[in-house]
Amino acid sequence: MQAPMGRSDLVHAGWIRERNARAFCEIVASLVRYDFDDLDWQAVEAALPHTDDEREAGWYGYPLVGEVTRLDLRLARAVGGAVVSVEVRGVVDEVLRGQVELACDVAAAYDLRPRQ
Repeated sequence: MQAPMGRSDLVHAGWIRERNARAFCEIVASLVRYDFDDLDWQAVEAALPHTDDEREAGWYGYPLVGEVTRLDLRLARAVGGAVVSVEVRGVVDEVLRGQVELACDVAAAYDLRPRQ
């Protein structure tokens, strides 16, 4: 699916706690039924230290091509902080948009831990 002409494909932009980056990626991936695994995380984790949200070229992009749709994650560390700025792009309905927004809000407000 492509965004209609003249319309942004920005689903949500915000920030998350850096320690929640993997959980956020996994949650967003699950929303489109993409199996985000250790190799996916290694790619994101390796790129994050070299990002800078104050430079357009300082962002890292990662595609999540799922069964439902494709979402493109853009992530960049905030200079001098322990947060990661995030953008999620794609063509989505209002339900998926709300789910992505909620995932970002939760990853910003809480400390997420993996299942044991």
